[in-house]
Amino acid sequence: LAIAPIAVDSLSPPKPIQKVAIVGTGISGLGIAHALNSLSGEDNEFELSLFDARTGLNPQDGAGIQLNGGLAALGKIDKDLQRSVMDAGMPQVGIRSRTKAWDNPSSSNFDTLLELDLLKLVRNAGGETTAGLVQEDGTTLWYSIMRGALQEVLFEKLPPQISNNLHFGKKLADIVEADNNDGVLCKFTDDTTCGPFDLVIGCDGVKSAVKEYMGSGKIKNGEIGLYSGIRIKFAVTDGDSKKDNPAKATLTQYFGDGGYALDGTYGNGKDNAPTKCGFLVYLDPGYIGPFKKNKNSAAKAINENVDWAQDNRQRLEEGRANMLTQIQTANIPDFTLAPIVSNADRFFELGVYFHNPFNKWSKGIANGAATAVLVGDAAHAMPPFLGQGANQALQDAYTLGAKICEYNAMSRGEVVVVEDDEEEPDNSLGRYLKEYEQTRWFATFGITLKSSFLGYLETGGIEGYYARFRDVFFKAMGFVGVARKVLLDAATPKL
Repeated sequence: LAIAPIAVDSLSPPKPIQKVAIVGTGISGLGIAHALNSLSGEDNEFELSLFDARTGLNPQDGAGIQLNGGLAALGKIDKDLQRSVMDAGMPQVGIRSRTKAWDNPSSSNFDTLLELDLLKLVRNAGGETTAGLVQEDGTTLWYSIMRGALQEVLFEKLPPQISNNLHFGKKLADIVEADNNDGVLCKFTDDTTCGPFDLVIGCDGVKSAVKEYMGSGKIKNGEIGLYSGIRIKFAVTDGDSKKDNPAKATLTQYFGDGGYALDGTYGNGKDNAPTKCGFLVYLDPGYIGPFKKNKNSAAKAINENVDWAQDNRQRLEEGRANMLTQIQTANIPDFTLAPIVSNADRFFELGVYFHNPFNKWSKGIANGAATAVLVGDAAHAMPPFLGQGANQALQDAYTLGAKICEYNAMSRGEVVVVEDDEEEPDNSLGRYLKEYEQTRWFATFGITLKSSFLGYLETGGIEGYYARFRDVFFKAMGFVGVARKVLLDAATPKL
């Protein structure tokens, strides 16, 4: 395909997209709002309405995340926005993988499997990795940041005409055709109706109501993904500005029997003290992978916890004791992790889910009156074991925003698609959304497969059944460079 200026008036371009409903205002929803606003230029052609089932954005939601390829995508959306996110986070310089000392296991003894200098690794990689992750001033785009702090920056940097049109307490209940085939209306569980809209963008996470509607034409409980049988506990310890805090982050992973732990420091907003997080990943005792051990068992898959609700089932003291007991039972060295858990201000727990990767990401809805398209976890929920959920969501946002703006430019007569074989060009919105999906599908599918494999492998199996094999495997993969390649390939932006 080639893009050429309009030379004749023979085409009748379709209607441009103007009224857009963004359902879900997590990282992907706020990201696509920024992309559409910034990439549309001075025309500001979009009327964006944002809806979220939560009661508001809470800066204490969630735990820490890594940003690399997603940070590069933010730079293509808005350089000032990228800078603000970097100021809220902190540079990440290293990753270490350790395992219990098999000869003399204890809370402080460990064997090192892998140690990576991220700055050197990215700069020496060459090709798309170095070009995508190293800026002109030499800054390496690999940062750690709290999820809540990232959402806060993305929200605060929205222009008023968008942020003032963000509606909380809006859980999607239905999508119906508007009068005269003029787009669609979004109905919510509080009995309100909004619209009409030309495009509905589903950014509503793993349990996506938009995805469910695309599949069945109805919304019941949201399109929940496939439960992996892996659970994660998070312990979050707020920083203290009076203490001597690190300026750079290194994440350390500790393998044990039937689980592994991760601890690290994450930026928590400009001028705020960084936050420490501890993670415990373990296998659900009622499942073997995604399958129940006993079909008649009463065991239930743990909730995906898309709202990052704090674990209120136990008192804080009990939560600490239980997490520490699990770590010790799994023979995980805890000399750096235990202080984080013992002093934690918040605990979260969630189940790891993923979606069928072969479902379509876009579809005409309500008899063709409008189109729905998915972004982030709603499209490709993936296990978090390569640290890529937020990164892929932001890359989705940039790619989709660019394609919608490209479609609108064509529909206004600014450019025309010329087919190489001189057939009638496809000027439909569906074609541009398909290009978005094709661009992003291969990257996210590969990461989903690798993350799923790593999640099961890194736990070491039930009661550490294959823990020794895991350790030998990681040591070997680190030695021959495969671990580095997998990590860098996932982090490299694919836009």
